[in-house]
Order: sequence, then structure tokens, then C-alpha cells
Amino acid sequence: MKTNELRVLLSTEDRVIAENIQSILEEHDIYTMLVSDNPASSVIGIYMGSSARETIDIQINNEDYQRAVEILNENTELGLDLESE
Repeated sequence: MKTNELRVLLSTEDRVIAENIQSILEEHDIYTMLVSDNPASSVIGIYMGSSARETIDIQINNEDYQRAVEILNENTELGLDLESE
């Protein structure tokens, strides 16, 4: 059984951007996982209407890193300039 290690593609404080990136990558069959350093912030935002500060790491399989960087750099709407390995 082959195991893939996850690595952080990028970190952001904007959940909407993180979810947009997740959607773009998953359209290209790249599995993503969003990991928040403050998971309660989403619940606070729903109930109180304000957003608590959080940093969201977008994690992907290590073997997909280069392809993910290329896909995101080609997407001009995001305005990202990620470094490849």
C-alpha cells in the first residue's frame, strides 16, 4: 500500500480564497484538505456574523505539488505566484 504524505501548498487568512483554491484543484483531480489553526472561527462566524482570525493551510499530496503550483499560477483570477520546486 502506497502512502502519500501531505504538504502545505499555501496558507491564507481568507476562507473564501482557500475554498476557491480547493475547488480549482479538485476540478483537476488533486485532493486537498483545509486545515484551520482556529476551527471554532467558522462556527463563530455563522452565529455571530463576525469572523474570528484564523490561518488556513491548504494541504495536498506531496506528489501533486508541482502540478498544483502550475495550475494555480496559470489561473490569473487568483493572482498567485507560487514557487515550484
